[in-house]
Amino acid sequence: MMRRSLAIRLSLLLIIPIIYYLHQREELRLPEFSSIALTSSAGLFQKGVLQTPLQNNLVAQREGVSRGPWIIDPPLPAQLPTKPFTVTFKCLWHAEDLCPKRYIVLLRGPTIYAPPLEAIKQDPLDKSLVSVELEVQEPGSYVLYAWPDFEACPKHWRDNMKYPFNRGQVLGTPTQIDVIGNPSIVDSMDPCKIDGPEAQGPSHGRWISMGALHGQYRASQWARSFPADQDYIYQPYSCKRAYHTAKLLNESTQVTNMLFLGDSVLRGAFCSQIWPQLSPSGKADGSCTFINDAALYHTAPKDMQFQTADGRKIGLSFRFMDDHPNERIAGLKGSVLEPSHIITNLGLWLAPFTTDQYRNIVTEFLTRLYEMYPTATVIWRTTTDVAPMIQCFSDKGMTRETTHSQREVSFQIVEQMKAKGMRLYVVDAYAITAPRPDSGNDGRHWVIESPEEYNWLPAARPSANQAERAILSAVWDIIGQDDRKRAHQFGGTKSVVQPI
Repeated sequence: MMRRSLAIRLSLLLIIPIIYYLHQREELRLPEFSSIALTSSAGLFQKGVLQTPLQNNLVAQREGVSRGPWIIDPPLPAQLPTKPFTVTFKCLWHAEDLCPKRYIVLLRGPTIYAPPLEAIKQDPLDKSLVSVELEVQEPGSYVLYAWPDFEACPKHWRDNMKYPFNRGQVLGTPTQIDVIGNPSIVDSMDPCKIDGPEAQGPSHGRWISMGALHGQYRASQWARSFPADQDYIYQPYSCKRAYHTAKLLNESTQVTNMLFLGDSVLRGAFCSQIWPQLSPSGKADGSCTFINDAALYHTAPKDMQFQTADGRKIGLSFRFMDDHPNERIAGLKGSVLEPSHIITNLGLWLAPFTTDQYRNIVTEFLTRLYEMYPTATVIWRTTTDVAPMIQCFSDKGMTRETTHSQREVSFQIVEQMKAKGMRLYVVDAYAITAPRPDSGNDGRHWVIESPEEYNWLPAARPSANQAERAILSAVWDIIGQDDRKRAHQFGGTKSVVQPI
């Protein structure tokens, strides 16, 4: 008996280092309690957590709520199931005048739910009626908000009216409503992986309330990684993602130079979020010092060099892309260092173009990038949504239908480019921003970029910047995982970095 016990102990002593070695090289995945899927009747959330309706405007909290000639008919019941339920909106005005083709509907409670555009349909026989199919998949107490979504907002609505029609809420909203039943979807606690669905295509997730989470999940690593004062955090159903910032570059070994290609949405993220996290001053200084001038700031090149904790130097560059992106990237060679990673989107500047034109431009753009930088890892951000209840830019082609269409087309292009060999991942910025107009700026931008705006915007929209930070968190998560994957492929050696 003693001999058998001794043999077992010796075997364990020999096996443990092997298991540790394989685990470190990610060739062995040990089972974790955190990877158990949730199937309980409550899911992630406590029962009975009430969501109090705001007495002021969700997207402009210094203003009152203006309402227009739109109602829910028949009225909402006190309870909704966690199954599909159709709500009908009725316009009380002339159908050809102030009756929108769609409505923007949000339910805020344990989660934030926004029905997809495909679930919103105008009655072909009576254009004053619009049906919206709701499917809130997690039970709890919610507040329903609703606004008209006009395809065409005259410019004078934006420039000359204190309360333009696009900012009016539906009569009777916001209103409290209970969603009852069991969760109709299963959550996974596995960490998000770059070969998983969240980094490959459309995001299937939602914003979840930190205050409504069960204590055991609030105490989890992914939840504790977020800022303590953040009320909602974005999480996919298929995995859970910890909060990441640009400081993750300190842990990298394979990132050499990063190139950001996009319009003012990406510029705002680069200058207001990434730059201060990496600059010794903690501010947007250097070429990211805000100047309200097109040539000196808005479209100007932006470059910085970040020195990691171990002394490596990483270059970060932003280049502005307008409605002629394929002309702009022709000038990249020689103006930026060879990038190991490219983060890009073409969106709002191409809003006036048809779907086919958009497809052709983006396909040519990504093809050229691949020809120029065949070994680079590329992260495609889908086009962020617009928030017309803040400010409507339909006269510039920037509608919710356009951003949704761009997203769908870009997924097809991404698959085509991956088939050609491009090292390409996706962050679904559209899915992250669509339910969060309260975290935007002016209806099309998603950060506070101007110092002057900090004098008033945080009070009007306390959640400003949160959606963009969630997008960037996903970007850094992919970069971190890609860095480890590259290190594994290249034997863990550090890349040689050219100085800027």
